[in-house]
Amino acid sequence: MGRPLDLDVAIYRDRVQLTDRKTRRLADQRANYRFSSDESVVSDVRYLEDTIVRAIRQIAVGDDLFILQDPVAHVVGCETALDKEERAVVETALRQSGMTSVVFEID
Repeated sequence: MGRPLDLDVAIYRDRVQLTDRKTRRLADQRANYRFSSDESVVSDVRYLEDTIVRAIRQIAVGDDLFILQDPVAHVVGCETALDKEERAVVETALRQSGMTSVVFEID
């Protein structure tokens, strides 16, 4: 039997960090394709999603199995403040990565 995936998410220019809240396993994933622009840290939802998925795969390595039943992503950090449109990009990327719930814990 697995456990629900519960992640902390921090976003930086062309890089994301995911931390599994249970195991504290950290994935620091650089983007293969730029998702940041000069104007925004999260300007391309498709490439942000790609980077998040690759980070989730890093967390999945090991003996501790998780299931994608009601997975939760807690956005706990970002290099810059996120406006309403940027929050929508982050939420879309996380949901397309398989997250059921997205909680913003930053202001």
